[in-house]
Amino acid sequence: MTQTPPKPRRLVAARRSLTVGTLAAGLATAAHAAVITPAEADLPESYWLAAGEGEGEGEGEGEGEGEGEGEASEARLDDDSFLVALGRLEGRLRAATALAEEGEADAAAALIDTPEAEALDALEARGIDGVPEALDALEAALSDGESQAQYDAARDLFEEARRDTTARAQFRALIALTREAGKTYAAAVEGDQIADPAAYQAAWGMVQLAKTEAQELAEAGNERIARAGQGLLDALAFADPAFTDLQAEGLDPDASLIHGAAGRMDLALSKVY
Repeated sequence: MTQTPPKPRRLVAARRSLTVGTLAAGLATAAHAAVITPAEADLPESYWLAAGEGEGEGEGEGEGEGEGEGEASEARLDDDSFLVALGRLEGRLRAATALAEEGEADAAAALIDTPEAEALDALEARGIDGVPEALDALEAALSDGESQAQYDAARDLFEEARRDTTARAQFRALIALTREAGKTYAAAVEGDQIADPAAYQAAWGMVQLAKTEAQELAEAGNERIARAGQGLLDALAFADPAFTDLQAEGLDPDASLIHGAAGRMDLALSKVY
């Protein structure tokens, strides 16, 4: 068995282009379809972890070190839960970086005041070193508007963790993360206004991250993975009208746009598998 095909090398310039300027028109729907899981026999071999290197080895370490320490094994979430928790964390960091680049240092700092402890613990349980230091460097850089390089460094560590999960788990997690973004967005809305800008911005960051991950899967060497990734990317465009800019300027908020995108992502995945 083989690991998930490697994603193309990301470029800092490309990441910068995926901040505020990617919000376009789309279509709303309130669909909440169940995640469609294809039959295992119908999946390419590249959907599974390498035996003894990824999941198996990690679990063995967790059991060996966890005798008398249940905390370590509990922190090692299953791949789907881990990827969603990681996406919530990185979505906030992505939005904070975009805000800092616009000179909104205080708003950026507010987004990372409450870090996603679950994701941080899970990264540590998976043996990903250097995350606290990377986040400290990012936080320190937010005030001067030069935080992109620190975000990129943190993202490289997150991608290291993602490489040890299957493409199938990544697809499922992108759909689940989009639904999480919809819930976060809904919590930001009061009447016809955004009452919690930080929640709105966090939702924006999660959707933008989902787009980036779907784009990278769309560029994978495996044809079916690439088709599925492109389908999810296209479906995510339907969430675009839920956002204007990071300040929600002139926005008529509608969380159903994001939930509708998640439903369309389910449909797109089902057409490939």
